Amino acid sequence: MLVPAQLCAQPKRFFRGIFHRNGFLHGRTTIVTCMRFARAAIIYNPAAGGGLQHAVERVDEAAAELRRYVSEVRLIPTEPDRRADVLAREAVNAGCDLIAPCGGDGTINEALQGLVGSEAFLLPLPAGTANVFAWETGLPVDPVKAAAKLPELLACEVELGTVEFPKEGRSRHFLLMCGAGVDASAVYRLNVDLKKRVGIIAYFWSASTQLFRRFEKLRLRVGHETLESTLAVVSKSRVYGGRLVLTPQAHLLEDAFDVVCFRSASPLVYTGYLAGVLTRTLELFQGVKWRQAREVEMLATDSPHVYVQVDGELAGRLPARVRMGPETARVLLPKPYCADYPERIVTTAAATVLHG
Repeated sequence: MLVPAQLCAQPKRFFRGIFHRNGFLHGRTTIVTCMRFARAAIIYNPAAGGGLQHAVERVDEAAAELRRYVSEVRLIPTEPDRRADVLAREAVNAGCDLIAPCGGDGTINEALQGLVGSEAFLLPLPAGTANVFAWETGLPVDPVKAAAKLPELLACEVELGTVEFPKEGRSRHFLLMCGAGVDASAVYRLNVDLKKRVGIIAYFWSASTQLFRRFEKLRLRVGHETLESTLAVVSKSRVYGGRLVLTPQAHLLEDAFDVVCFRSASPLVYTGYLAGVLTRTLELFQGVKWRQAREVEMLATDSPHVYVQVDGELAGRLPARVRMGPETARVLLPKPYCADYPERIVTTAAATVLHG
């Protein structure tokens, strides 16, 4: 539900949705109907799914689907000293024009690091019990079904989020979200072995243990405004973990982040926040604020150990600066997800383009 405060803050998104849903802008939509690729690389973790034969077979089946549309498909397993970002970069340098990471949001994010700045396209092949990218975009949470969708997908120019850690002199790009505070602390304390066995349930278990800990505080600088918080999410995705919706107006193709911050340090109040998320009434709670921005600065206030997560993976500690762009990635997305953003659709020599 779009409340009046959100409508006032995001009129462009509101009217964009109305016009497109009613077909007023249909005549200006650009549709890419025949994207062709010469060489694809499927990057996967052979230990995922406990290294079970079934999981490996699903990767092989996904490769078979891609071979229906791509001249050459390579299967590239990750290794302890050869992560997905390194493999993606090597594949691009070897002439692969389609990088297809197969796995969860963390694997997709890792591969993304290796193709930023290139002309290659990203085709996430969601796998596992939970995948925010798939829930956000409508791509099947199954690598074989996702690969079979290739002819129906559109290539879109996605402006990436980047989190910079000035004290460490490094940065990391993201497609979905960056969070600091309670959620990142849960990721930091996540039992990796439990995650391998039960998937997303391990995240919820780790998050529940945070209710018995002291919440570290942080400060956000959004434009000329300073906000106090114990959990802040800077998002390009409306969907959060576990299909929860924290930023209902966010979209991967928008040109600004949706920022939500929770002020309370009380575990009891956080149980109320969760109820508000589940019932879609979070806007009624005091201490929860939404903002839009292209840049956010996050600072720790009372502890040097306030953690940051990026697309569900631990990324570092505060202080951090989160910015939108200028880096972009060409990502293949379902047509319905792109419908309101024709200006983001990539038209290339490798595609047949129709103008409606």
